Amino acid sequence: MLDQLLRIVTQRGIHTRRELAQRLDVSEELLQQMIEELVHMGYLKPVVGDCHDRCAGCPFATGCAIGGAGRIWTLTGKGVRASDVT
Repeated sequence: MLDQLLRIVTQRGIHTRRELAQRLDVSEELLQQMIEELVHMGYLKPVVGDCHDRCAGCPFATGCAIGGAGRIWTLTGKGVRASDVT
């Protein structure tokens, strides 16, 4: 199921935890564990830092959770290479 999640994430765009959990037919708690496993495996990394000053130019501004309750994750180089294979 991790490969399914990685395939969805490599399609780019913004995905909420709820949406991803529904697409995979899993709980949000299980989805969080899956995300953590992909981080551990080196495919995803969290976006960290305060980027409020740069929101105007950010393609994720409408769905951004920085400073809120959510997190934003992005593909690592390994994740990008995996997307070329999947």
